[in-house]
Amino acid sequence: MPRSIRPVSEICKGSKYCPVVDALPERPGRKEILFRVAGDGYIQVEYGTEQIFDLLDAFRLFSVMERIERKKIPGLLESGQGFRTLTVRYDPLVISYKELIGHLKEVEDGIGDQRELSFKSKLVTLPIVFEDSVTRDAIARYSKYIRGDAPNVVEGHNLRYAALYNGVSVEELERKFLQTEWLLVHQLFFPGGTYQLPIDPRSAIEAPKYNPVRTYTPEGTVGIGGQCVYIYTTESPGGYQMLGRTVPTYQLGQLHPAFKDRPFLLQSSDRIRYVETSEERLQEIYRAVHVEGSSAAYEYDIKEGVFKVSDWLEFVNRDDVREEVKRFEETKRAAQRKVSSL
Repeated sequence: MPRSIRPVSEICKGSKYCPVVDALPERPGRKEILFRVAGDGYIQVEYGTEQIFDLLDAFRLFSVMERIERKKIPGLLESGQGFRTLTVRYDPLVISYKELIGHLKEVEDGIGDQRELSFKSKLVTLPIVFEDSVTRDAIARYSKYIRGDAPNVVEGHNLRYAALYNGVSVEELERKFLQTEWLLVHQLFFPGGTYQLPIDPRSAIEAPKYNPVRTYTPEGTVGIGGQCVYIYTTESPGGYQMLGRTVPTYQLGQLHPAFKDRPFLLQSSDRIRYVETSEERLQEIYRAVHVEGSSAAYEYDIKEGVFKVSDWLEFVNRDDVREEVKRFEETKRAAQRKVSSL
């Protein structure tokens, strides 16, 4: 039986100011949903109250956003999702926040079992070079000018530290990274920035952030911080452990056809599949995109698709997958007790 709706007074208990104005109860396959006033003309929808990464939250958000777009709610101007939140901007002269929440509830209540969830999801294949010379140079700069005794710099790079932190060899870490598709669950910080989580839980590698952070990270760097993989779209400061480098995913001048509609390549709900390439080929791609961009000398591999949550649930609940995930979690925890803290 679904739980009854918690009154807002209970949700806000002990708080002098609480922005929560409504809620939907938890039910099988759906967490409790809280509706918050997030400023003039903004409502934030939060899924659950526990601060965790949960792919099912992302699956639900992508499905809900598609339904909201089809509903064409009067006065709703735009929406954007976080890891487990949805923020909508609306015109209060056209629709009240209570009316808007009513529409959002209708969308939520119109979704049945989580196995019925699906959403549009492009599959983008990106070449990658592990331990490339460009990220090596950036790490050498960090060691020289910021922290010479950084324990995350092993043999001149971060990849080996990441392997140690996960209790696997470098080859095993690379295999885990390449064997899964990475779901782009959230975009943040720099233009087109990509927070990615592994669709295959057996590839849930992790690593702590730099301490202190870098002042320089090369364009195209693929890093990992906590449980998230991130592509640095531009040269910038950064704190994620650098694993290697991929092709350009941002172009302000929009010369290359892949950037015709917007300056960043990737969008939330995309799935990214990395394939290993040579450093020589990666440099050729950078020249083709940024120097010869208008000639389309390099064509990005992008395929339209639909992600069905039922297929994913069937996969992750297989006995062999669950057992391997359990073993890897135990391996990671044992390794992290031995690795030097940052």
